[in-house]
Amino acid sequence: MIKKILVLCAAILISSPIPAFAHGDITQAIPAADSTVIAAPTEVSIEFDGKLQTLGNEAINLITVTDNMGQVISSPSSVVDGTKISTKLLLTDVTGLVAVHYRIVSEDGHPVEGDYSFTVGQVPVATSADIEEINETENGIEESKSLSFAAIFAILFAAASGFAIIRRLKKK
Repeated sequence: MIKKILVLCAAILISSPIPAFAHGDITQAIPAADSTVIAAPTEVSIEFDGKLQTLGNEAINLITVTDNMGQVISSPSSVVDGTKISTKLLLTDVTGLVAVHYRIVSEDGHPVEGDYSFTVGQVPVATSADIEEINETENGIEESKSLSFAAIFAILFAAASGFAIIRRLKKK
């Protein structure tokens, strides 16, 4: 019976979601995420912690840059050089929040997508709705992490309690 409980506990722990190691982490972005630049750059580049995969002339790695109105202001093609990907900006007379979206294939073959932004010109003033949305997002992330740890703790506590009860029953 004890072996069955141990096997059950092992199965539960093995099937529990475990965070995966990241693939293709950004080591440097120019302009940097959440930075403010006086004038729009002529190029946006992102460097990753490993070499990017390429498949001939296929566009498997791409950066798309949009202005605060959602208009694409970058070249439709990106250039990959080892661990770095870059794209030229076709419009540089923009101000405000600029969004960068990237999709790369890391050296281990995993596709990675992400977004970040930077500001051109003066720092925009956040509205109360923006601040509330940021707080909700941060709270949601914290709640989901604590829920995972709480669930694992509950499973381990239940397994230990079951084990203790079985031991007491066997002694009688």
